[in-house]
Parts: sequence; structure tokens; C-alpha cells
Amino acid sequence: GLCPERDFKVECGGFSNRPVYSLKHVPDTSLLVTSGPPDSSLQVWQVSAEDSDVIKSVSAIPTENGAGQPWAKIATISARAPWVLHGSRLNSVQITEVESRKNVYMAASGNSEELSGLAFLDCNTLLLCCAKGQLCLADVRQPQSPLEAVSVPS
Repeated sequence: GLCPERDFKVECGGFSNRPVYSLKHVPDTSLLVTSGPPDSSLQVWQVSAEDSDVIKSVSAIPTENGAGQPWAKIATISARAPWVLHGSRLNSVQITEVESRKNVYMAASGNSEELSGLAFLDCNTLLLCCAKGQLCLADVRQPQSPLEAVSVPS
């Protein structure tokens, strides 16, 4: 991952004109993905070559739920291709291929519970945590299957 002072340093100003609530490095690339208000879209950035410390905007990944929605939680992986897992609610979780912005997975859920976090467990398995504490597992190989709630021992 990226480490402040080693990989980047902000002396003044910043690189984004909107708040950054979450920043993730895409493994094995020079790309960063950020999310934050005013909507749930994602911004893709590129860290310049070693002789420069410039972070420049590459693209934006729009999401179906636009303004007024909570900012998207994000996780990244680079197993098959650089992917970003993102969503602000359980029924809006999807995986987008970072460079082509192609949607490669969308979770099947009727539940609109707000997410507090999400993660790749491996290149096929996702863990989603709802704000009220419910955990769900999803399998990328079965995009139309409903999300499975995980029972957590008390």
C-alpha cells in the first residue's frame, strides 16, 4: 500500500477539488481510487512516475445512485484486472473494472441497508458489513444469487 512521507507528501493544497473520505491504492498499478461527497461517484487518479510527485485525475466512475446518497465505500483488488468494489447501500454494491469502467458484477439484493464497510476476501468472495452490524457474503461467480447473511456468534 501507499505510505505517507514515503510515497506521497502534501506540502500545501491538495489533488482533489472535492472531499476525500476514502482513498485506496489499486494493487500492481499507479492508480488510486477515491470517494466522498457530494455523491457516490468514484474518482480515479494516477500517481506520476518516480521523478515526479504529481497526482492527476484520470477518470470518474459514475454510480447509479447519484447525489443525495451516502458516499461510496470502496475496496480494490488486482487479481484478474484492476477492480474496485464499491457501494453505499447493500442494493448498490458492484465491481467495476477500473481502467475500462466496465461493470463486471452487481449484487442481487432488495435490502437498501446502508453499508459501513466492504472488502475482497479473495478474487471471488466479497464481505459486506451493514451499518446495523449484519454481515453478508457474496460470490462474484454467481452475480444473480442473493447475498447471504453470515451468522456471527455473540
